[in-house]
Amino acid sequence: MNVYRKTPLYLLCSLIICFASCKKGNKVTPQNPGKSLVLTSFEQQKVIADNAFSIRLFKNLDSANGTGANLFASPLSVSFALGMTSNGANGATLSAFKNTLNFAGLSQDQVNAYYNNLITNLPELDPNTTLNIANSIWYRQGFSVLPAFLQTNTTNFQAQVQALDFSSPSAVSTINNWVSNKTSGKIPTIINNIPGNAMMYLVNAMYFKSSWAEKFDPAKTKPQPFYLADNSTVQANFMTGTVDFNYYLSEKANVYELPYSNNRYSMVIITPGSSLSESGTTLSQLAAGLDSLQWQTWMNGLKPNKGVVTMPRFTFSYSNKLNNALTDLGLGIAFSDQADFSLISQATKLQISEVVHKAFVDVDESGTTAAAATSVGVIASVAGPEYNPTFDHPFIFAIREMNSGLILFIGTMNNPLLTGN
Repeated sequence: MNVYRKTPLYLLCSLIICFASCKKGNKVTPQNPGKSLVLTSFEQQKVIADNAFSIRLFKNLDSANGTGANLFASPLSVSFALGMTSNGANGATLSAFKNTLNFAGLSQDQVNAYYNNLITNLPELDPNTTLNIANSIWYRQGFSVLPAFLQTNTTNFQAQVQALDFSSPSAVSTINNWVSNKTSGKIPTIINNIPGNAMMYLVNAMYFKSSWAEKFDPAKTKPQPFYLADNSTVQANFMTGTVDFNYYLSEKANVYELPYSNNRYSMVIITPGSSLSESGTTLSQLAAGLDSLQWQTWMNGLKPNKGVVTMPRFTFSYSNKLNNALTDLGLGIAFSDQADFSLISQATKLQISEVVHKAFVDVDESGTTAAAATSVGVIASVAGPEYNPTFDHPFIFAIREMNSGLILFIGTMNNPLLTGN
């Protein structure tokens, strides 16, 4: 039996949203917000393009995810790491980066200025939110790197650049310690070893921590069932509070937005709407049909409300090698011996060996902590093959910047008791 049919309130909010007057939650005292994120017209278009990349990558990862497994990633972190790498690409390889990251038609100078704007200004939007964005480039000692490539990424991505003795056992820990430090220990490692033909690692690290605009009272947190995709249940700790939120309801999807402090950032939660839940449509099927136009329609349709929100606490980590996903999205040439990274080095023919992504999320009564890291490994090319409401049901969730709509993180919560993938 479909559990959605047994839950009429699911149509209204899957959150158990009640419109009766209730005791007020723990509202975070508003502070004077920081600076606003000011975007040029082309930068706003790049936000839409970034969101399109985020959704395409999310759909690809979700389709390959194990049944009932959780997913959480920061496509923006991937975009930063690949954006740095694209400054070394040329010819058809650069075109593949532009098409995959959706910045075809823009000059590299425009793209670099956009990333610089995000790195500089996103962390300054809210005094109650910590957002750290850090980039680094580590290259093999003695490897001939074009100074222009390093200068471009130092200037626009504020990248730390360092030559390392890749043959030293300490090189792995140096890179991992940098990532751990930039993510407050939430992503302790990003690489396990450095192969003999590795020439460079381009790494992005992101750390996000913010309080709910209205915190949940821990005294009201209690166990209750969370319904899994196969209709079985697990006992999870659910927090409840009366909060202001935004919502959009349709036959296809129910969309809710829970703001963090000062309404600068928010968590967006999406569950199947009435027609999909009645037809037995799964969350994976809803995710498969998602595109950037649908997402924008939902975000534009959000309207304010107030009610009782009940949702599970959850903490989990996620890791994945993105070679296959990025190849599917059009970047396959960069992983092959046909790659052209002549703007990194003209002395050595290069290709990407792997793109590794790790992420962490912790949602509790106070707010949300999230972190992600992405490493792009660049090797000397060798002959060989190419590297190719009550949220008691699974839901899609994303963290976005509310003014521009830029998606920072996106994932699926299928089982709140799972702590890894």
